[in-house]
Formats: sequence, structure tokens, C-alpha cells
Amino acid sequence: MLYRKRVPEFQAIVMAGYGNGLYPLTEENNMPKALLPVVNQPMISYQLAWLEDSGVSDVIVVSLTSGSKNLGHYLDRVYEGQLHITLEVVDDNTGTADALTLIKDKIKTDFIVISCDLLTALIPHQFLDMHRSEDPSVTALFFEPNKSEGGPSGSSKVKEVTQYVGIDASNSQLVYLNNSDDMDSDEFSLRISLLDKHPVTNISRLLQDAHLYVFKRWVIDLISEVSAKRTMASIKEHVLPLLVKSQHQRTLADREGVTKAVEAAMAANPSTQKLALGLSTTQPPESDDVEDGEWKSPVTCKAFVLPKEIYCGRANTIPNYFEVNRHYTKVTDKVRNPGATNQVQTQVGADSLIGDDTKIGDRSSVKKSTIGSHITIGKNVKIVNSIIMDHAIIEDNVKIEGCIICSSSKVCEKSTLKDCEVGGGFRVEKDTTARNEQLVDFQEQ
Repeated sequence: MLYRKRVPEFQAIVMAGYGNGLYPLTEENNMPKALLPVVNQPMISYQLAWLEDSGVSDVIVVSLTSGSKNLGHYLDRVYEGQLHITLEVVDDNTGTADALTLIKDKIKTDFIVISCDLLTALIPHQFLDMHRSEDPSVTALFFEPNKSEGGPSGSSKVKEVTQYVGIDASNSQLVYLNNSDDMDSDEFSLRISLLDKHPVTNISRLLQDAHLYVFKRWVIDLISEVSAKRTMASIKEHVLPLLVKSQHQRTLADREGVTKAVEAAMAANPSTQKLALGLSTTQPPESDDVEDGEWKSPVTCKAFVLPKEIYCGRANTIPNYFEVNRHYTKVTDKVRNPGATNQVQTQVGADSLIGDDTKIGDRSSVKKSTIGSHITIGKNVKIVNSIIMDHAIIEDNVKIEGCIICSSSKVCEKSTLKDCEVGGGFRVEKDTTARNEQLVDFQEQ
């Protein structure tokens, strides 16, 4: 008996970019963003686990050239999940939309796009079922970030862009999106025609784009068009706003190739060819805004707004990375201090996590911190509100507060660091006092 090969419902693409807001954590001497530890396991392991729970089997991980070697080693040799993962490498100066264009031929079904810095407790099917039931062009996840509990602010300040998000309260349709970083944060404009069609629309500037999307297969053709017209084309900044506007602006949808992409996809399916002809736009409209009944947009965008009680965070900046670690350190079921029986006169708070094979000297204390594996901590060391990555050495009488110490670095005795980031392999000399600094070895290009 012949069996038809089962076509997967979704493919998934994990975007593993550089992480400009995480420098110097992501510099060459440390590790790529996707491998930065969250509760002592690689960040990307959380997205892969989420996708496995969703039922997805085929995953493409898109990596920049600079981080591909280490990431490839993890996926080939360390990752133990059940997903079938393909690593695709793109040039370092590649936008997210550009990267998807480069792998366009590998995308055969509707597809999930998720950033490697997104961590959430959202059950996958709660999100995917909206897309299944509503069948929109795109479903996007939005969340309201938790307030910071304090900690490292990052010595490189990353500007937070105000984003206005408009959602129809009656059907969760995403009807307005403004990503402009130079707009007046207290003012925004809406088309009267949009308000006529969506009279009950909630506008928020507290919601953030989680960088988790489900797209119809035809959108990859549109993404390719967008990428061809722009440098460093982005899903968030270019593709999603275009789809949102195309729900209401016919001229824009025609000019930017949106209608063409939908009609081509529908024409390829005989069962929907009639609908494709009905959407044909051979006659130019008189204006961008056409009254109901005269034009039906081929695009529908849906927004899934995460309930506040479900955790969601993006580790895309140093403060956010610290907050994500803080949350997962609180809720982890890992053994908090596996070497406790060998530690004498050492205080490790219940709000901290210590990795395997880490040695802590006498009269040292660790509070509100995540400490990696194979680390040596000397005597009379005070560590508060910090992250210390694998293979670091902290000598005697050191005080560290609000810092991130990258892997294989060394902080020599009697040093005091506050709100600093120490790059991978860097040596902090004896008696150093530093506050709000990046301590890194500069590499010649």
C-alpha cells in the first residue's frame, strides 16, 4: 500500500543574530548571542524546546558568519532534542528579512519565525491555535514587559524605541503599527477610514513586539520583494508594518507587491482561484482608502497579546538579559548549589544558582546571582546581583556587584567592580576599582 508523505503544518526559523545591544557579551572572545547562558544553559535551547513542544519537527537556524562555528558545534554535538535542525549561515551585514530571502527556497509551508533572544512560558498551542482558527496572513505575539527589579543597566545605552500598537478590541486584528524612532512619543496619527472600519481600537505604547510570528507561505515572496528594495531589510521594521498597512491601503498593497504575492499563491491553488480573481486590481483605485464593499484586502494581521501572568522576556540588551536570568534563576528546578557539601563558611543565597564544578572559598558570599560551571572563587569574595560565566576566576577579596563577567575572564585580588561588563578572557588587574565600565580586550580587525 502506498502512503502519501505527510506535509508538516509549519516550518520554523530561529533567527540567531549578533545582538548589538549585548556587546561586549557577544564579542568574539566570548560567544554568539544564541549561546549566552540563561540559568547556565544556552539561550537558544529555550526556543528549541518551545518549538519541540509546539509539534514542529523541521527547524532552520539562521546564523551570522561570525557566530556560526560555535553555534554549529552546539547544534551538532551538544543539542539533545528531537528536532531536525539545519544551520544556514548568512553574511554578518544581513537584515532579518534579507536572511529569510536567502533561504526562501527551503520554506515550503506556513512558517514560524522566532528570535533566539525570546524566552516565554507561553504554551505554544495557545498561540498557534489563533493562527489555525483565524487563518490570517500573519499572527504576531505582543507582550508588556515586567518592571525591572534593579541590576546592571549596561554601560552601552541602547535607545528604547516607542512603538504604538493598535489592536481591534472585537477581533484581535492588528490594525496599526508605528515603529518610527523619531516620532513624538506623545502624539500619533490615525486615518479616519481606519477608525470607521475599526471603531473600537486599543492603542498601546506599552506592548512590545516579541519577535515571534507565524506567516502564511506566500509572505516569503513578499519578504523577497521587500528585501530587494531596501538595505538591511527587517521583519519588524519593514515587513510587518507593510502587511498591517496593506489591510487598509489598496494603492500601497498594489505598489509594494502585496496583492501580487497573494494572487500568485491563490492562483497556484485551484480551489481558491476564483477568490484570486475576485481580488484582482486591474483598475486603479481613486484613492488609498476605498469604502467597504468596493475592495477587500487580501491581508489580515492578528495580534496575540500575552496575559500579564504568563512570563515573556527578550534578552536583547544587557539589562533585559540580566532580567531574564533573574527570572529563570528564581523559577528553575535545578539544584542551586551542587557543591554545597564541600564549601565551608560560605554563604549562597536561595536566590542564586551555582553551576557544576565551581569552587567557592571560605568567607565568600553569593547573593541574587547566577554563577556558571568550572569557576574558581577565592576567599572573602562578595558577589551580588551578578552573572559570572563558565571558567572565570575570581581571586581573594574581590567585590562584584551588578556585573556580568564573561567566560574565561579573571578578576585579580582586591578588585572592586560595580555595574561593569567584563569581556571574555579579559584580565582585571589587582586592586582595580571600576564602575559602569566595559572592560574588554580590543581586537585588531
